[in-house]
Amino acid sequence: MRYNSVYLLNRIGFSLVTLFVAATLNFLLPRLMGGDPASALASDKALGSQQVADALKAQFGLDNPSLLYQYGQYLKQLLHGNLGISYANYPSPVIDVIGKALPWTLGTVLTATLLSYLVGWLIGIRGAWKSGSFFDQSTLFSAFFLNSVPFFWIAIIFIMIFSFYLGWFPLGQAVDPTYGAMSAMEKVRSVLYHAILPVFTLIIASLAGHILVLRNNLMRVLSEDYMLLAKAKGLKASRRKYAYGARNALLPSFTGLMTSLGHVIGGAITTEIVFSYPGVGLVTFNAILNHDYPLIQGAFLCIAVSVIVCNLIADLLYPLIDPRVALG
Repeated sequence: MRYNSVYLLNRIGFSLVTLFVAATLNFLLPRLMGGDPASALASDKALGSQQVADALKAQFGLDNPSLLYQYGQYLKQLLHGNLGISYANYPSPVIDVIGKALPWTLGTVLTATLLSYLVGWLIGIRGAWKSGSFFDQSTLFSAFFLNSVPFFWIAIIFIMIFSFYLGWFPLGQAVDPTYGAMSAMEKVRSVLYHAILPVFTLIIASLAGHILVLRNNLMRVLSEDYMLLAKAKGLKASRRKYAYGARNALLPSFTGLMTSLGHVIGGAITTEIVFSYPGVGLVTFNAILNHDYPLIQGAFLCIAVSVIVCNLIADLLYPLIDPRVALG
């Protein structure tokens, strides 16, 4: 299927406008928290020196109280790819702070997201195909229960059971304290060992929604006329199940998958906090506590860009997956 230029320009233009709005809100929201991060940083670095505070304000562009001036400086630096200097991690650039946290988030949240969708889809397909069976009823009960439980509660329960009582996994962190002295293979084992419980927690916490969405979609698809015709023609159950049923039922879930992939960079903040996992979520939480404007803006901007890009990709791919979608 070929795209027309109007469709492409509309989707790209809408994405750029959304990015501009997100960048503007990204600038305003941290400043609504109040406080003076430059003075707080000066008190930490120079025992409350007013001269140091004034110098830091000038360096960070906070010497001019005009929000319009600060907004102009923010956009100017943003267009040059400069996210600024982190207040709380002074003098480290924001891009370096986020760059160090990003691999930990991508490794855990991306893996958990893909596995959660895969397992959820498989369970949802089987449940819809065996509607009313013990498997379907038990998975429905489990899904509704898990869907009402917050992420952090599941994380705390898993830590208490598998880490505190059974001692199978560490209580937190991403590596062992002796990580620096380990060999390359030992470092890999340490990273994987510490990531198992956070990944498992994220899978369990997000699994319910994927099961319910796909099961309901497939139940609707199974009642369509073309499915009844396929059964009447004597097509194999496996072909009707996957080639005709699951393929069409997965279409609405595809958008959800792309949106979830967009949120991967943001990580699961509550889960990373509970596990003290040094990902983007924990970095963002600490930045909010420290009124670290540049780091907050940098983290949320990365999240916004990833969500917008993934949604744009979904908009461009969806007509190829479902030819019934018009490109006008």
